[in-house]
Amino acid sequence: MKDEQMKDEQMKDEQMKDEQKWSEVVFLALVIWRESRGEGLVGQVAVACSILNRVARPSWWGKTVMEVLFKRLQYSSMTDKRDAQLVVWPGNDSIWKQCVTVAKNALEGKLPNPVPGADSYYDISIPAPNWATPETFVKQVGRIRFHNLDHDVERIV
Repeated sequence: MKDEQMKDEQMKDEQMKDEQKWSEVVFLALVIWRESRGEGLVGQVAVACSILNRVARPSWWGKTVMEVLFKRLQYSSMTDKRDAQLVVWPGNDSIWKQCVTVAKNALEGKLPNPVPGADSYYDISIPAPNWATPETFVKQVGRIRFHNLDHDVERIV
């Protein structure tokens, strides 16, 4: 009977891990969709990679995908009640499906990073934040300017 209980526990653990991974894919895809759905594939990959750069370099912004995504006021489309995106949900459109694929592939490490070192970004439709300096600038992809605020080593010069 103990063997059966152990197998059941192992199955539950595996199921929980799978559910956690799927949650990370869905919420990462939601941020990608909300923040870069008009940018095309490269912009979406860049947003995903900048988020995962934060996860790879744990700091005040969090240690896990979920902590990083839901850190207050870091991704306004997820946490700022003044952001209209907070209540916008994807329909059954091809962009949403693409964002899910980008999120899954990014989490699995299957995508080249178009913005090495970038851990922050802003859309040029808003005034540049104080943290967006020429020294931290990495690259602009479409309307999004990417920055490397922690000056980490993966940035390619």
